[in-house]
Amino acid sequence: MKTVVFHLQAKTCEKDISKLKEEILSYNIRIEEKELSEVKEEKDSILAITDQFSDVDYAKEHNIAVIFYETPGTNRSVSGVDMVVQGFEELNVEYLQLIYMRHHGLPWIIAKTDRICIRESVEGDLTAFRKLYQEEGMLDYLPNPEFEGEEGRENFRHYIRSMYRFYNYGIWTVLERKSGAIIGRVGIENGEYQGENVLELGYLIGKDWRRQGFAREAVSMTERFAAEVLQADSLHAFIHPQNESSIAFIKAIGYEKLELPGEDGVLVWQKNLQKGRI
Repeated sequence: MKTVVFHLQAKTCEKDISKLKEEILSYNIRIEEKELSEVKEEKDSILAITDQFSDVDYAKEHNIAVIFYETPGTNRSVSGVDMVVQGFEELNVEYLQLIYMRHHGLPWIIAKTDRICIRESVEGDLTAFRKLYQEEGMLDYLPNPEFEGEEGRENFRHYIRSMYRFYNYGIWTVLERKSGAIIGRVGIENGEYQGENVLELGYLIGKDWRRQGFAREAVSMTERFAAEVLQADSLHAFIHPQNESSIAFIKAIGYEKLELPGEDGVLVWQKNLQKGRI
């Protein structure tokens, strides 16, 4: 995203809009204030914020990411936009970038450390994932993700399109930064425990990358995302009672075993993410 186009006829929310513009400029992102069709920049570098239906039509025609401001008294529905807002106080540059990336199918970078990068998965990761799940013992205690064949590819596409877009979380890809190799998966899924919805931690590291601290690092960044971005109070881990290595790992990183098991007798572990936070 190189340019944000503002085309707003309504003279409301001016204070919040001004604040948003200041933040955009601080990121060295250009601002244009004109009708979308008059902007000369490359269409795929633009995000538009508008209250004009003509801009919406133009954005659809040229595959431009667009946020529509629904002004008070608007009596016409709008469709085909990336987001409809009724105010600007909750918008910031990070969220604008996320909307832009969602529109163009670009993966969101969840976290980086000196050694790893965690990002949303893309279709091109599928070959590496298939190899990962074929490693000896990998599926002993994990459900088969069924990534094989064209049906598996379509299931993977559907997961990327729906899970990330709707929840802004899911199971992500872990890369070793020095080599660029895909070394595993980590992330957050929707789970259930004792009739209540919970956030479930998931993690998987390839055998060649184990015992080097990568799993601990990836899970730590996932916990931070859950606490800071999702404002989650806790994460749960569901582990087969015979999966001794995973049990040892989850205990080592501070999860506590809950008294009641989950479905099919799986052990349930929980970690308080807000403990010690201000």
